[in-house]
Amino acid sequence: MKKYAIITMDVEDWYHTYFPEANVDRSISLLDGLDVALDIMKKDDIHGSFFVVGEIADKLADKLRAMDKEGHDIAVHNCQHLRPVTMAPDEFRSQLLEAKQKIEGILGHQVHGYRAPSFGIDDERLDIVRECGFKYDSSKLKPQKSAKYGVLNLKGFKETVPCIHQTKGFTEFEVSTEKIGDMNMLLGGGYIRMLPWFFMKHMTQKYLDSGKPYVMYIHPIDLSPKPMPKVDGISFDRYLRTHIGRRHMVWRFKKVIEMLKKSGYEFVTFEELLKIYPTEE
Repeated sequence: MKKYAIITMDVEDWYHTYFPEANVDRSISLLDGLDVALDIMKKDDIHGSFFVVGEIADKLADKLRAMDKEGHDIAVHNCQHLRPVTMAPDEFRSQLLEAKQKIEGILGHQVHGYRAPSFGIDDERLDIVRECGFKYDSSKLKPQKSAKYGVLNLKGFKETVPCIHQTKGFTEFEVSTEKIGDMNMLLGGGYIRMLPWFFMKHMTQKYLDSGKPYVMYIHPIDLSPKPMPKVDGISFDRYLRTHIGRRHMVWRFKKVIEMLKKSGYEFVTFEELLKIYPTEE
């Protein structure tokens, strides 16, 4: 059976990732990390799925159109970087449609994918995603310890392929985690940047040996060479999470790609996976 890898990025700026509701200087941007990812992926002819925060889509309009033409999958990551579970259903629907319409206006065609900021979604709000015309979501995680993540039970879905859950006309792509003790550890985002490489390499290879679809997610801040902007009153914990490992993340990103290639994985986008594993309409 073929093994598929999907490189995904949540296209958001540093303040979306770590200070979504704080009053910080938003004139400074670390979105150049998107270009770093695209350059690395281009060398290996890898196309990925990119979930874009709607409020910065206009600023990235030319780049998004170019990425779309090159074969990358452009998808939605809310209008503002707010967790759906913290929003009333009607407010979430309004934000979702605003972002979808904005990005579709930039690209000139429909977009089919969605991911919730901080994976903070539940079944009620996933139903809204489906009602708004999306074909897939990638917010599902194995149960997490942190309360910031939502819980998707996916009643009525069938796990047709390991980590791919489907119902009529809609697919949920689970983000990759690996079990350690009683914790399901994410294999992307800040984890792959902050934790010791020998440990992350071991956990990633353990997952790849299973042959399950591999979904990696990163952010522009992880790959940007620019220094992290100073934020007054930042906690020591937040300081560590925004600084640790950034110097080495480009190297680690390349190493994960090497591991995927050596393990026989084929790089695809979520849009391409929808064609490989179609659902009944």
